Amino acid sequence: MRSALELSNKVSKVLKFFNFEATSFPGKVVQKFYPDFLNECNSYINHPRFSVTGTNGKTTTSGILAEILTTAGLKIITNKLGANMPNGIITALSDGLYRSNHSDGVVLECDEAYYSFISSKFVFDYLIVTNLFRDQLDRYGEMDSARKKIIKGIELNPDLKVILNADDPSLNEIADKLKYTKNNFIYYGINSVSYQGYEKNSKSPKEALYCSNCGAKIKYSNEYYAQLGIWYCECGKNRIEPDIGANVAIRPDGAVLDIKYKKIFHTFRTNLTGFYNAYNVLGAISCALVYEIQPEIIEKALNEYRPVFGRHQKIKLANGGTLTIHLIKNPVGASEVLRGLKNLQNSRILISINDNYADGRDVSWLWDADFEALSDFQNVIYTTGKRSYDIALRLKHAGVNQKLLEIFPPAENIINSILNARDELNDGENLVVLVTYTGLLNIQKNMKKLESDF
Repeated sequence: MRSALELSNKVSKVLKFFNFEATSFPGKVVQKFYPDFLNECNSYINHPRFSVTGTNGKTTTSGILAEILTTAGLKIITNKLGANMPNGIITALSDGLYRSNHSDGVVLECDEAYYSFISSKFVFDYLIVTNLFRDQLDRYGEMDSARKKIIKGIELNPDLKVILNADDPSLNEIADKLKYTKNNFIYYGINSVSYQGYEKNSKSPKEALYCSNCGAKIKYSNEYYAQLGIWYCECGKNRIEPDIGANVAIRPDGAVLDIKYKKIFHTFRTNLTGFYNAYNVLGAISCALVYEIQPEIIEKALNEYRPVFGRHQKIKLANGGTLTIHLIKNPVGASEVLRGLKNLQNSRILISINDNYADGRDVSWLWDADFEALSDFQNVIYTTGKRSYDIALRLKHAGVNQKLLEIFPPAENIINSILNARDELNDGENLVVLVTYTGLLNIQKNMKKLESDF
């Protein structure tokens, strides 16, 4: 084991010396020379062992949960920056164990397509599944493919406690197909929502339309976004009453969650904005409550938590404004980010779309995302990236004023595009960046340059 840790550390040092990211490649090298590394980690890591999977919200949910457990005094290993495929997970584990031969537990974000592989090697105590939406169809196929892989991973560990989002009907099928472990399922969900200065209406596309029991169209007594909400079918199939239920107030500066667990109410506040982040916070809190973390520790951790890079990341600008960075990668996630920008004031927007392997080659999802939310936007929108013209065309069809569009050349580096856009800002004006994954990595790599230039 020590030889593997030394190898990973040496590779990481070399990569960082040349200003390369060291979130995945060290794990690839370790897998090459120590193929049984993941299995051996079982002997060096204690409990709790949390895994987080699903389409959207994995990085934020796992980040908040890791913050809560750390605040509770546990020494936790986590893949903080979201490298969630086997190489990234092995890198995180090897880095954590190199620093200390002991860990009290882990919070590992797992790519849904690789969850069964990870769980075949490393034994988890808990799995939280956030949601299932269409995402990079060229890599994952339809939602059913991802669901089957998650189910396979659960089947490998019948003692696993599975924490599911009750508001997503597509997740209900996981429990249906694993009836022999039904007592191991715990549900969380939102029972009611109020909006204060936040766009009430969501136009995120629904990804699960029909009942898994009878095939009829699913109905709702309360719709939130995409297929999430209080759902039911006339055949009797319906949303399971959550074990951990929340009444949520969505505000422009965050959210307030009144959560009921074991007949006791607790109130938590978060400064993470957007309805989707209310779900992320609720998911992390649910895991913590199930693990019996005290509410005051959870509250302290929420106050101390800072967003993971690219998830509503903010940088102060010299002109008095801010640079805000949002990762977008699929129709629902992008639509919910756009929903929060609908009434944006004193800001310009830069949208960078790439189609590299990690982004997903298929960018047809742009036509399903609600870019119509920007149709009334009254300031400049810049487009850049390898698909800068594709997103510009999409904005044209969304009704965006063509005179406000400025297209940077496809070969333009994302950092240069940001700097060029910044140079056009007025005093106090903000720049909001929507970017796909590889563009985000480029920003992260050049963060020091950006901060020094700003």
